[in-house]
Amino acid sequence: MTAAVPWGRLLLVWLAVAVVFFTEVVGSLADARVPSWAASYTVMHTAVGLCYAVCAWVAWRSADSPVPGRVMIAVAFLWLPPTFISATQQIGWLWPVLDGLELVWAVLVGAIVLIYPAGKLHGPVDVGIAVAASIGVSIRFVCALLFNQPVDGSRNVALNPYAIVDGDEIFVFVDRAFRLFGVALILLIVVVVAGRWLRGSTPARHIAFVMPVALVLWAAAIAYETLVYSLGSTVLEVLGYISLAATAAVPIGFVAGLSYLLGLRGRVSDLMVITRDGVDRTLWQAILADTLRDPSLRVYWWEESDSRYVDSHGRAATPSAGPDGLGEHRQGALLPINTPDGPLAVIRHDRALSENSKLLAAVSTALRLSVDNTRLRDELEATLREVRESRLRIVDAGVEARRQIERDLHDGSQQSLVALALRLRMASGRAEQLGQHDIADDLDAALGQLSAALKQLRELARGIHPTSLTVGGLATAVPELVAHSPVPIETSLVIESRPPAVVEATVYFFVSECLTNIAKYAEARSGRVAVTASASELVIEVADDGRGGASLGEGSGLLGLIDRVEALGGRVELQSVPEHGTTVMAWIPLAGAPEAR
Repeated sequence: MTAAVPWGRLLLVWLAVAVVFFTEVVGSLADARVPSWAASYTVMHTAVGLCYAVCAWVAWRSADSPVPGRVMIAVAFLWLPPTFISATQQIGWLWPVLDGLELVWAVLVGAIVLIYPAGKLHGPVDVGIAVAASIGVSIRFVCALLFNQPVDGSRNVALNPYAIVDGDEIFVFVDRAFRLFGVALILLIVVVVAGRWLRGSTPARHIAFVMPVALVLWAAAIAYETLVYSLGSTVLEVLGYISLAATAAVPIGFVAGLSYLLGLRGRVSDLMVITRDGVDRTLWQAILADTLRDPSLRVYWWEESDSRYVDSHGRAATPSAGPDGLGEHRQGALLPINTPDGPLAVIRHDRALSENSKLLAAVSTALRLSVDNTRLRDELEATLREVRESRLRIVDAGVEARRQIERDLHDGSQQSLVALALRLRMASGRAEQLGQHDIADDLDAALGQLSAALKQLRELARGIHPTSLTVGGLATAVPELVAHSPVPIETSLVIESRPPAVVEATVYFFVSECLTNIAKYAEARSGRVAVTASASELVIEVADDGRGGASLGEGSGLLGLIDRVEALGGRVELQSVPEHGTTVMAWIPLAGAPEAR
């Protein structure tokens, strides 16, 4: 992810662009004696300066360190065309300074190569090269001020007010020596960078894949600057274009490498998407290694229960940056990943990846999110499981309570009323024998009322929990329900074995409510009830050919039953098109349902 460039740095970029255009235009207008190819050369020279300014802006947006952007913007400011330096030769206090700064850009370009891609020098050899180049360019600058006086006969060149000797022999010698010294440093940088690339691991080579090419081209540019005094103009024309292209290749190569690193961060973002639901530890390590292009990558996970780290296969392991003995013999680096609750994991990765802190921060975030998502998902699943079990216990308890009430009514009040009816029948017969016909008629009337009350009590008991369901299951209870329906109902029952009691009760009352709705609201001529039970699932279908337009909203009478079906892990669907009837279906899983008592 790129960051916004502060306005001060953006102002520097625009100022550098202005300086590049200004020096090129002034130099071109001041130098009337130019070869035929100078116009195209000037355009290309301008493009190189602009390239450094633009690449500085990109580096400030993309790099972890501000150093590469600073060095590139300095090159843009110091990218002075020779024609501009010549145009200032009548300004005595200025042209010696510009002469001394003429090759500072080359030293800065070398620094860009050395600090790639982390924005810092990699070791004592890099520091030594940087110090030697700084000393060399400083000596040349001092000599340009003190030992560079125009020779006798020079026209249109103001005297150097800083010079302490007449003539420029010392400066010419130092200038040529510096150029040769620069070529030697370039060769050393080529050796250092090439060796670093050859010895580097796969991630290091991926990150530094563009710099060796840019470095070779840049070496050609310095060779051109060194040979400028000794070769003919035809060769110089060709080398001039090579020099400019090579110099532009270095910042372009740098930002190309940064783009690769940004691509890695994008791949880490993709990793977050892949692993947001959690993945197996072995698979997580493989995906991360592929994402970072690092086959040496290992992930060690912290086991809180054992207070130790384990590898992706669950074996006890101690994270180490050294060779892992599993085919990787290079020195690595460790990235500990912690949470407020303690350690989470340690990632052993290639050292080359340590140069990009934002990339490693993205990896840490991805792993934390993956683990957190896995933990939250497990907690959510456990909570849902507890809720389902709780709802199931409530439904089961309700069914058991209905059965208990039904038994109490059957064994208590109902039996007492049956016994009372027998006594009334016996009393009526005795009164008839004694000729007390009025008393016998009263007793018969009371017996009729008692029989009606007993029938109502039995209906109540069946509504609470029908005896037929307890005794014969759905195969007996559903046809009994259908027999009481005023609408002709076709019945289909395919039940391999009796489901658990809580499922039977849910099915019974579900069918009962659907039949009640058909009788009251559907205006149907016929209906159909189908119950199919396999080893794993029970399916209920209740349909009619009525007016349709039904819903499962409030007032339908099915809401409570839907809750009971869902408590068993099932679901309910309603299809009801106006004038085309209504079909209600329910699916109840039987695997894991509580057994009948």
